Amino acid sequence: MESKKILHNVFQNIEVGIGEVSKVVGVSQRQLRYWEEKGYIKPVSDDNSGVRRYNLSTLYLIVFIKEQLDKGFTLAAAFERSKDIRVKSKIVRTFFEHTFNDVKITNPDKGYGEIDLGELRTDDGKMYHFKGVVDERGRYVKIDE
Repeated sequence: MESKKILHNVFQNIEVGIGEVSKVVGVSQRQLRYWEEKGYIKPVSDDNSGVRRYNLSTLYLIVFIKEQLDKGFTLAAAFERSKDIRVKSKIVRTFFEHTFNDVKITNPDKGYGEIDLGELRTDDGKMYHFKGVVDERGRYVKIDE
């Protein structure tokens, strides 16, 4: 649990300057300032010299918005889609938070494994066990009686 806190702290506190963000993501500094004016992104610091810095969370948002713009979405639509993705990501993280202890690696070189998703008892008393599987056939749910 301690590593989770440390990673959260790193994620929240690493800052990247607007020039680096512009160069790496391919969005002009002028565009980034416009996105700020519209309230879509927010720098973590803006000292008196006018240098803006963004945390990693905002950097991910910038990358997502840029990808959506490249797909033809408007800036407003790209931002709305980002809100939807953040909520979906939170739901998935919450659902799978406990399952890291329930992951069985079947082929580390290929990244194959199984996730224990738990059991389900039907009204007629039958018990089924669910596993999420990633293997050469793709990803799927396996149900065992």
